[in-house]
Amino acid sequence: MANRLERIKEYVDQLTMNLPSPEKRLSATKHLSGVSSCCVLLALRRGLEPELAAISGLLHDIYRYKTGISIYHSHNSAEMARVVLNRMGDCFSQKERQIILSAIFHHSDKQNTHGAYDEVLKDADILSKFLNDGSPCLAFEHLNQQAWVQRLKKLQLELGLSFDFPDECSEQRYDKGKDYVDKRMLLADVAERIATASVIGSRQDPSYMHLTRYWAEDSAPDELVNGWCAAFVYHCCQEAGFLLPLRWLNENRFAGVSAWINWARATGYFIKDEPDIIPQRGDIILYRNIIPIENRLDGQKDIPIDHIGIILVCDGETYTVAEGNVNNQNVSGILTRPLHQNTEGYIRIDNSFSYDDWEFDYSNETYKV
Repeated sequence: MANRLERIKEYVDQLTMNLPSPEKRLSATKHLSGVSSCCVLLALRRGLEPELAAISGLLHDIYRYKTGISIYHSHNSAEMARVVLNRMGDCFSQKERQIILSAIFHHSDKQNTHGAYDEVLKDADILSKFLNDGSPCLAFEHLNQQAWVQRLKKLQLELGLSFDFPDECSEQRYDKGKDYVDKRMLLADVAERIATASVIGSRQDPSYMHLTRYWAEDSAPDELVNGWCAAFVYHCCQEAGFLLPLRWLNENRFAGVSAWINWARATGYFIKDEPDIIPQRGDIILYRNIIPIENRLDGQKDIPIDHIGIILVCDGETYTVAEGNVNNQNVSGILTRPLHQNTEGYIRIDNSFSYDDWEFDYSNETYKV
């Protein structure tokens, strides 16, 4: 157990070595190691375990560096780190995993207060950037500039630092204003474009590798082969602006159909299929596939919800749908089906939907790696 920090360093070193350019490799190494060192400093000062703090610093941005995707990178880095820690077996207790993953999960939420190790990582993230840049005017691109400034002022007192804050440091420069976009129409447009391209579920198809890049484990493209209908929908949602993390609460990842149905029911976006229900363009459709009687288990009555696609058009008798992994043939495509056939229901995401930082219970170890 004594070498677990070294094992994490080896993992991070390997991750950064595989980045595509010297500039990216240098940036990742500098930031991850710098934040980790600041975590150690703050943990020692606050009477916390420096090793756990150091590990959270090393892993806190691994998703962003591995995939190049910044949106919700704190939550997705925690999900990626969860797999890393699990694969290290008994090196970490459940409580230690919770501490590390919670810190990573919350580190972008600078305006709120969480656990002691969470706060160490948030402050270390800011402190490292200050030490590298040499200026208290930090990161005007961040969603809450004022929260960053207030944290740095507290660190200034805690560490006995001496510097002045220019007036512009207090400005809130992030503009959230955006023109209205019909995201459901855009969702259908994206799905139609990708499905028409006949993407093949293979590492040899760049389009497939592009739409599975969210799942950062090297094995993910192979594991999703012949089962990437939900991954297709997730990618289309990301492209259309319906931005979601990899996992909702303690569900399976959005690469699986079950996460979509449970999320839709919880958010109120689920519409049960009924004879008088007519789907709309941009709805996400959920299927219960028909299992031949001879293939059913003895006494099996429930047919699983195991396929998903995106509605393009409905004429009242049939609907046209864009799908990944059409009919389990490992290829994307567009097809027409009779209305209501094998249909569980639809997910109609509101155009105003915005991810609202769901909390995550890291004490639950029952979900899949």
